[in-house]
Amino acid sequence: MALALPPRTPLALATLGTAPFVVAAIGAATDTVFTPFPYSSVESIIHFGIIVLSFLTGILWGFASHSAKGQASYAYITGAIPVLYVFFAVVGTDADKLEALMFGFPALLTIDTSFQHSRLAPRWWLTLRIPTTLVIIACLTVTRLSI
Repeated sequence: MALALPPRTPLALATLGTAPFVVAAIGAATDTVFTPFPYSSVESIIHFGIIVLSFLTGILWGFASHSAKGQASYAYITGAIPVLYVFFAVVGTDADKLEALMFGFPALLTIDTSFQHSRLAPRWWLTLRIPTTLVIIACLTVTRLSI
């Protein structure tokens, strides 16, 4: 299945959605607090990572709700895995949490790919998710290396 360009609104929102990751990673790398959040840069990127990973799980459930009867159980169960992962795995020290998120986003991308191949996600979904995931992982990595 050929990928398509995403619509402008999801593309703009995804691009804007990477900004807190970039700002927090720069803040962590330079040991500068210029994030508008009441947390350190490291805490900010962890909190935002948890929110985004959980939000993307909700999108998977939206895709699942439009699935064919035979795919529905698979889609709902698979779509629930990331938020359960966040709850159980993103714990411990800041380094542990960052590493869990660094694993969680590419793992989510494999689920996105599965949804794409099963035709549960729109044709443009991976065109949006792959670059977004790469930016997020880069920012999480920079932050992890800074602590």
